[in-house]
Amino acid sequence: MRTSEKVLIPIATKVLSAVRETPDGVTLTLDLRLGHSPGQFLQLSVVGIGEAPISIASWGGDTTTVHVREVGNVTRALAACRAGDTLYARGPYGNGFPMDATWRQSLVLVGGGCGVAPVRGVIQYILAHRGDYEDVVAFLGYRNPAELLFQAEIERWRRDIDLHISFDNMDGGCDFAATQGFVTDLVRQKEIPGGGSTAFLCGPPIMMTVASRVLMEKGMPEDRIWLSMERLMYCGLGECCHCMIGGKYTCVDGPVFRLDTIKEHIHE
Repeated sequence: MRTSEKVLIPIATKVLSAVRETPDGVTLTLDLRLGHSPGQFLQLSVVGIGEAPISIASWGGDTTTVHVREVGNVTRALAACRAGDTLYARGPYGNGFPMDATWRQSLVLVGGGCGVAPVRGVIQYILAHRGDYEDVVAFLGYRNPAELLFQAEIERWRRDIDLHISFDNMDGGCDFAATQGFVTDLVRQKEIPGGGSTAFLCGPPIMMTVASRVLMEKGMPEDRIWLSMERLMYCGLGECCHCMIGGKYTCVDGPVFRLDTIKEHIHE
């Protein structure tokens, strides 16, 4: 499937594995090769239930990974899938993060909650092209250790990027290196790469707003800060007008936007 075809007809794909990672979240690996950019999304559907936009949580390879958070009928049906089940997918849609435009730069990644899913695709891209980027520092934040995503990959990531993890609440304990507090506090406390660096953010609007402000206080201009906006998208083609933000369509103009182009509309 090619992005330029803008297809409306879903194609069938098998679920290769389904891993429950959090109380309300499941990571699905699909038998689907996309050739997509990190930060793009799929429209995934379950027959008889409906369709939902889901961020792609992987990059490269012959399979595609998504993380589904159960928030409604469709996502509950997706999260109930098991290996061997059939889903339907169309896409990939959206623009993704500007990986080519940041070649030879330092990167700052900030992900919060299930917003870490598209950041995982960015990290996989960086690891596959590590020599093409300078310093890479990532801040990942969750409400508590039980909501940590992709735990099996964290030590692998630590070997190649400067990775920091925080939990809002660690009362239940934590058996690996992490900090208690908001991820935005981590961004404030830690050094970030100097001039010429670019930031990619994905997570709750308040997190992205505060993180953007902290990054700008540290000297990063707003035209180097990119945010992935998760809106209520339906068609993925800019036809239904359901996901407009500041006169732009999230599904075709985004979901990744440069801060200076949408800063007045983040909380709409």
